[in-house]
Amino acid sequence: MFLIKKSQNWTSMKKIDSWKCFKGFNIDRLLILESVWDKEMGVLGEHCVLLGVEKNTIILKVDSSVVANEIIFKSNQTIKNLNKHYRTPWIKYLKIVNKF
Repeated sequence: MFLIKKSQNWTSMKKIDSWKCFKGFNIDRLLILESVWDKEMGVLGEHCVLLGVEKNTIILKVDSSVVANEIIFKSNQTIKNLNKHYRTPWIKYLKIVNKF
């Protein structure tokens, strides 16, 4: 009863357009973000891990609260620096999680 797969929740690759994936999120954004991330984060990049993206929010996992405070303090500048690599700015927030 609980292990029945629902056909409407499953998607095959044939149904997905190349420019739209993950419910309308553009995959190219993730590729650019991954390539630019280490350069823009600098020394703090060693202490935080990029977990994922939710709409216009980047989700980060940090090692300590000190790193979290530093990222929060520099969040506006970090968002501006990351958005300058895109045609239209889409990153609006940085969300920090301790446990995932």
